[in-house]
Amino acid sequence: MTKGEMMPKYEAGERTCPICTAPLPAHQVWPGAKYHFCGKPECAVVVKAIKSGRYVGSNERRCEGADCNNYVPEGRYGSRSSYLTCSAQCWYHRHLKGNLVLTCGCGCGQDVLRPCKRKTATGLVFVSKRHLSDYLINKYLTDCCGPFRELVDEYLNGFATLHYENLATVRTGLGPFFLFLNEQGIASLEDVAPKTVTQYLVWAEKSGRRGAIHDISVVLTFFKWMIAEGRRKAGNPVVGLIHNQRKKRRSPRPYANHEIDFIWKLLRERGNSRLRLAAAIAEEAGLRISEICRLRVADIDMVQQRIFVGLPTKTKRERLAFFSHKTAQCCDAWMRERDPECGHDYLFYNTRGNMLTCKALADEFKRVLCTTYRGKKVNDTGLDRWSTHRLRHTMATNLVSGGADAATVMAAGGWVSFDSMAGYAQVDPAVSRRGYQEAMRVADEQKQSVPRTKSLTPAELLKWRQVTAVKSQLVGVR
Repeated sequence: MTKGEMMPKYEAGERTCPICTAPLPAHQVWPGAKYHFCGKPECAVVVKAIKSGRYVGSNERRCEGADCNNYVPEGRYGSRSSYLTCSAQCWYHRHLKGNLVLTCGCGCGQDVLRPCKRKTATGLVFVSKRHLSDYLINKYLTDCCGPFRELVDEYLNGFATLHYENLATVRTGLGPFFLFLNEQGIASLEDVAPKTVTQYLVWAEKSGRRGAIHDISVVLTFFKWMIAEGRRKAGNPVVGLIHNQRKKRRSPRPYANHEIDFIWKLLRERGNSRLRLAAAIAEEAGLRISEICRLRVADIDMVQQRIFVGLPTKTKRERLAFFSHKTAQCCDAWMRERDPECGHDYLFYNTRGNMLTCKALADEFKRVLCTTYRGKKVNDTGLDRWSTHRLRHTMATNLVSGGADAATVMAAGGWVSFDSMAGYAQVDPAVSRRGYQEAMRVADEQKQSVPRTKSLTPAELLKWRQVTAVKSQLVGVR
């Protein structure tokens, strides 16, 4: 973060008083001192009553900047501020004390303030996690691709951006492949043959890169792109019938009835209305956790008891998901508590009023339902492990147990194939046995109702053919 971003300046009239909406004069803000008001006595009464932060009156506290004896301006400051100053310049000089000004390690050129005593494993500092992620991605591609880095960058920034929704899948699929080529000393992609791909899969198996084996389709698409661009004269070295491995079918993992009862007991005791609504939507409507976080208020139809799941989705298709009385009750409770002035129309928001993220929702579930969280014991009773996605398995299993057909279950969960749906819906052995017996009973009835035909012996068949031949000759005489 640059100095200007840390301490932005505002012209006269650019901001207004949050109490009386009167225009404020030209001023500058800094971390911990972003709340400014006009200074009127009636506005000061309201500012003092605000619970967040801490209020500092006029001529009440001295500036903690270096060689400054001024008073801190009247206002409300952040409760997490380590020190209070009278101006942005005093805050900046005080902030530099005990810090080093370093350059961001990703190569963007921005300056970073770091405490002198703090050390990092790599010896580098970054402006934010996004800059750290960019640095790690760049280092990963450089180490894996080597001389092919320029070609891979062109593919990632061009065709892959349009063809794939998540470029991380492409990087994890191509990185090990080019690392193998560099270890084998293959300098040209024209030398890559089907035998080379087979050797790569064996190498990936021995080196513990199981994910690379399943991502061989990424390498297949990469060579298709090279052939289409005229950069490879030979055919595609990845042969689907040989190199593609069928993925193992996972078994459904629904929560049992007693587990669901225990989960809702914990949610009523420890959880809030927002968390209970998210759990009810996942259990009855079968939404993924990312779809739950992206829901908007207008997507909930309480009259028809259905939810509109809009794009983006995993299958890139919109759908309607239905819910029952549990979700309706939890939704009524949450809408009574939801702040209508939060500034957006998302159904859920975090403690700061922003859109709820998948990680924040998953962490809140774990803190409430599990006995341990991040290696520390947080509850005396609870679950050992938690997965919000297992509620989606529970929804599919409940529909199948209730007698819903495959088309209904697929439409409710948004699955595009029967194989995908079969990995979620667990069929009860008793239900399966009853269905089998009913089908066999119907089959037996059909066999008995159809008249049976007599099979001919070889002698009878020969006699029948002779009679047919005589009849045909008589017809010819006539």
